Amino acid sequence: MNTKSHVQRKSPETRLIIKLVLFPCLMFGFGFLLIPLYDVFCDITGLNGKFDLSPSVIDAQSLIQSDTALSTQQQIESHQVILQFTAASDQQEIWKFQPAQSQLEINTGQQYKTYFTLHNPTNAVMEFTAIPSISPGLAAEFLIKTECFCFQKQVLQAGERVEMPLVFQLRNDTPKDYKKLTLAYRIYAAPYRSTAHVR
Repeated sequence: MNTKSHVQRKSPETRLIIKLVLFPCLMFGFGFLLIPLYDVFCDITGLNGKFDLSPSVIDAQSLIQSDTALSTQQQIESHQVILQFTAASDQQEIWKFQPAQSQLEINTGQQYKTYFTLHNPTNAVMEFTAIPSISPGLAAEFLIKTECFCFQKQVLQAGERVEMPLVFQLRNDTPKDYKKLTLAYRIYAAPYRSTAHVR
């Protein structure tokens, strides 16, 4: 009888210990999966102006359609748009990531080039992934990027500072209601691991 009572008294304590151990593990797992889950959510809903960075196959028909669309755009009158740039990182107090220009007044249908600077002040080689988004989100389909540091991961040596180019244009058929857009980049850092020789 005493043994049964002793087990019953211990049972709530055991359950509490299990909960205290499981909760941090679940939170860590949720944080680890947050970025890919967010990407999937944006892909499904089209929210937050997420861009599709996956490689695509370009065939002859795609090129013909692209040329036709470009010809149509050239017939549409160009108009001005203010494009603002913002930069953020998962650890803003460590990684020095910022746009060279806070905003540009651009004409649709014309190509522009700007830069973002990134500094790795640590003593380790780091790998950075840049995730772009645009606001309002529906404007994503009108922004054409021909060169962007977000197309591939960036590897920075210890103490290295780089200027990363961004070449883009807004299509002429961008709705005139979009008078001001915000193009944001957020970087995520991780230690660089490779068996190959680091540059």
